[in-house]
Amino acid sequence: MYGSARLTLPVARPGMSHAHHGLLFAGAIGAFCLNKIIASEVGIAAHLLAIMGDGTCGWSWLLVRSLFRGPSAPPQKWPLLLVVAMVASGAALRFGDAGNATILRMAGNTESLISSALLLLAAIEPLRGIRDDLPRAERRFRIGFAASYATVLIVAVLLVNGAPANSVAGQFGGSIKVICAFVALAGMGFAIWYRSRHPVPERAGPKRRNQVASDLGLGDRILRVLQAKDVLEHADLKVAELARRVGEPEYKVTQCITGALGFRNFNRMANHFRVAEAKRRLTDPHLAHLPVLTIALDCGFGSIGPFNRAFKAETGITPTHFRKTQGSGRAA
Repeated sequence: MYGSARLTLPVARPGMSHAHHGLLFAGAIGAFCLNKIIASEVGIAAHLLAIMGDGTCGWSWLLVRSLFRGPSAPPQKWPLLLVVAMVASGAALRFGDAGNATILRMAGNTESLISSALLLLAAIEPLRGIRDDLPRAERRFRIGFAASYATVLIVAVLLVNGAPANSVAGQFGGSIKVICAFVALAGMGFAIWYRSRHPVPERAGPKRRNQVASDLGLGDRILRVLQAKDVLEHADLKVAELARRVGEPEYKVTQCITGALGFRNFNRMANHFRVAEAKRRLTDPHLAHLPVLTIALDCGFGSIGPFNRAFKAETGITPTHFRKTQGSGRAA
């Protein structure tokens, strides 16, 4: 009934471990909390704890980058250098000569500027990688992470910093920041756990790569399901239903569609096979009495507009023109 698709698979690249980023972030969080709790009791050691805690936003940004960029992303040195520059500026600010106000002011401005930029970059990093072919679960994870990160950021930075001294935020600012730090640590821990079980979906590359037997098998199973008469006739067919029919997680099916089967996304694949069936029906003399709209609806399109667009994208001509040139006997 429907055509077949050629299978091409990418070679998996070794994933980048998030463990070292997580440890650096956890260490910075610990130093920040200790400094807030026992700073008055440890003397000069409080400055060391403060400097380590100053790196929290930098290490969080590096961790977020590693969580939301795929293993094929090229390694870059400038992010780490930027974080080191921020920490160094904080150290200069705390241990610098109090008599040199100009240098201290420059160090303070540099640290403030870099830390603010890194916090903003970490908040938008999960969203910049959202694309149409991402699995639904991955999209939810990215949006949920960005929303949670932004919430903690708003509470810990925007509401506490600069709050009036007689306000709740002003009186309990230190405690609020410690609570936010623990919430951030728990959230990052969950994100690392989730990412270890759900790697970043990679965009299919242009080159032909080695084929993996299991992915080939999944691609064949997907095609067999699509050949069932009752599947593509449903206009509201979703990738979740297809995943249920093949007995695989939704993200795996999506990766197979965009990788092994070579389609941009699930809708493109569904429309490809629907158009193939529509072409068969448009050239069938026994169906020449049926209007084009009826054939569109019977093939799973919700209306004539999407059908015409999908048909023209596949064939370069409209369904009516196709029917005329193929001589099935009816044009409307």
